Amino acid sequence: MAWNSIIGQERVKRLLIKTLEQRTIAHAYLFYGPKGIGKSALALEFAKALLCEAQSNDACGSCKSCKQFETLQHPDVHLVFPLPIGNNEKSGDDPYERLTDEQLSTIREQLRLKARNYYHTIEIPKANFIKINSIRELKKQTALARIQSRFKVFVIFEAEKMNTEAANSLLKTLEEPLPNTVLLLTTNDRDQILTTIISRCQQVQCMPLSEDEIIKALIERDGCSESHARSAARLSNGSYWQAQRIIANDIEPYQTEVINFLGYAVTRQWRELIAIVDELVTREKYDIRQWLQLLQLWLREAMVLRETKIDNYSFFHAERCKRFLERYPNARLNEAITAIDRAIAHLDKNVYLPLVITTLALDLHQLITDYQL
Repeated sequence: MAWNSIIGQERVKRLLIKTLEQRTIAHAYLFYGPKGIGKSALALEFAKALLCEAQSNDACGSCKSCKQFETLQHPDVHLVFPLPIGNNEKSGDDPYERLTDEQLSTIREQLRLKARNYYHTIEIPKANFIKINSIRELKKQTALARIQSRFKVFVIFEAEKMNTEAANSLLKTLEEPLPNTVLLLTTNDRDQILTTIISRCQQVQCMPLSEDEIIKALIERDGCSESHARSAARLSNGSYWQAQRIIANDIEPYQTEVINFLGYAVTRQWRELIAIVDELVTREKYDIRQWLQLLQLWLREAMVLRETKIDNYSFFHAERCKRFLERYPNARLNEAITAIDRAIAHLDKNVYLPLVITTLALDLHQLITDYQL
């Protein structure tokens, strides 16, 4: 059944199924939680079930409505997401009217990918926020009659990206809800949404996925090997989207790189260390975060090896890990992992990157080499 396509999130699925069974449909829902855990997938499956002609607690997948929904082309479903500003776009214009053919083609392709995989993130160049014209168009559509279904559904992806004008415009719609109209908002950052909008929505908290849930999904959906899936799941912070990005790239070079970085830090090979830092800070912030998390993962697995002495634990560069522990048996690994957490926090605060990484190297040197036998 359709709900089975959602990875994990069993509590939320039970809540939505109960809502459908009891026909207690609210006029607005806010699905919130970290990126890539299935918020938009839940919202879309809920919308599909609301519109299904079977009027059950799950979409049948075979009626006319479900078939239309499969391509996200249902006449009673309207999707809102960040769009670029069109050429000479004015207030009140159709949000798509002044976009270029290339931009429209990109949007169509992104929607096609979203229809195939609800976990896909719509990414359009220069689309940094949800435009006021998109919300004005939403308001126009809410006033029109439904075409074929019991409900008219509006799904707003990344609602935190509404600018102030758009958010205030949406608030007026939420204050005067129309019958049989349902708004489904998703957000990665609830704190960035107006409290007045939040208060007018039924809030649906979505939690990070477990490692086992992500591993199973990567193996079954992405054809990933178990060992690779396990490594990706550990780096994903409970996000299937992030795990997919990890397996899409070859992380083996990064695994070697982070271990070399650690080795240069503890042995004070400053020239080699500076070369890594200089190259690292040229990368995208997401890649730097993943690099730091990979270093953190290796230290966590070193802790497991030191404490359990097992040989069949799934970690990368196991022999180098064993040699590392033999040389530094009293390394304060817990504190080293915490030092990496600080570096990641500074990354989020846009602190000068060379300083962040260099400071981390100095911290790791002290925490690993001090107090050795």
